[in-house]
Amino acid sequence: MPVTIDLTGRTALVTGGAGGLGFACARALADAGADVVLSDLESPRLSRAAAELGAAARPADLTDRAQAAALVDGLDRLDVLVNCAGIMRTTPLLDIEPGEWLRVVDVNLNATFWLTQAAGRRMAGQGAGSIVTLASVAARSGRPNAAHYSASKTALLSLTRSAAEALAPVRVNAVCPGVVLTPHVGGDHQRPRPPLRPRGRGGLPEGGRRALAAQAGGAARGGGGGGVVPGQRPGVVRDRPGAQRRRRTGDELT
Repeated sequence: MPVTIDLTGRTALVTGGAGGLGFACARALADAGADVVLSDLESPRLSRAAAELGAAARPADLTDRAQAAALVDGLDRLDVLVNCAGIMRTTPLLDIEPGEWLRVVDVNLNATFWLTQAAGRRMAGQGAGSIVTLASVAARSGRPNAAHYSASKTALLSLTRSAAEALAPVRVNAVCPGVVLTPHVGGDHQRPRPPLRPRGRGGLPEGGRRALAAQAGGAARGGGGGGVVPGQRPGVVRDRPGAQRRRRTGDELT
């Protein structure tokens, strides 16, 4: 019997929420009844996305630790954090310049750590909460033309394991989407992006929507399709290569 996820009364903060996969995640949580807060770099797109969902907009550059902490401190309530902000560059390994490497790692890994640290401190203090980080199937397979992206996503899985141990009973999990078309691909999240035109089911497969809501609501039990890397016990990730292989069909990495 399908599990009904009800997040009514819970506040969910979604980063990278101005569009793409972040917006799709935010919609999934809003559909489950959560009060959603969208964060992204300040832009008209963030305001439009928030208005469409009836969500609050909180612009921030999360590569700045102080802004990440201020974002969390400025919320009246925080029950769920979805780390979805990220960028991808497509550059052969031998051609990656230092600035490009550092930028990808800063956005994908460092910003996620700063926000996880700030949210984790608050959730640990309140004795409850859920943190879900969007990694990628690239964390498992590697990408010869996106080594910095793959490395940053692999590091997110290790960060998830560490945070799960450190923050219990707060739930900390990672979801590994397969290929999903977003305007991030090949571009920086600070550049203006065209409207998302995903193939398939709205940029986030239905299995991924259920997995995300289940992890956010604490309803996941061991198995979790849709590319989720679920916990052996609450919050500790384990390998499920078969689930990742099933989810590798799609549109494009985010």
